[in-house]
Amino acid sequence: MMAEAPGCTGMHRGYSRERTKTMAARGKHALRWGVVAWLGLMSQPLWAHAHLIDQVPVEGESVEVSPERFELRFDAPLRITQFEVSGPEGGVELSDAPVGEMGKHHEARPANVLAPGEYRVIWRGLAGDGHTMSGDYRFSVQE
Repeated sequence: MMAEAPGCTGMHRGYSRERTKTMAARGKHALRWGVVAWLGLMSQPLWAHAHLIDQVPVEGESVEVSPERFELRFDAPLRITQFEVSGPEGGVELSDAPVGEMGKHHEARPANVLAPGEYRVIWRGLAGDGHTMSGDYRFSVQE
């Protein structure tokens, strides 16, 4: 059996009381920072922005006929604040627009058949975390 150092209780052989207290304090400090780091990692989904995961028509797609609807799908809820479609004849009138509702899926329908040409969809929204998100994409309607 190993001999104890003078002044030690035997709990931490070979270390003085001061060193034992310092080591315990460092351990508690490391544990606190570990808990803070873990909480930070676990709460990341709460801080995440909504990201566009799908749209119809698809970016760069050339469709044979005028689309019946425009769709945006996000990985987290988003409130659409702006949704515009423009084409060779200017702004496209929408019969309904996805503005105002909080959700992961948003849909709009053109009021009329789209003429052949290139179109651009511009959207802007407010994510659940308060951040403004925006994007755009292009597609074309064949002649």
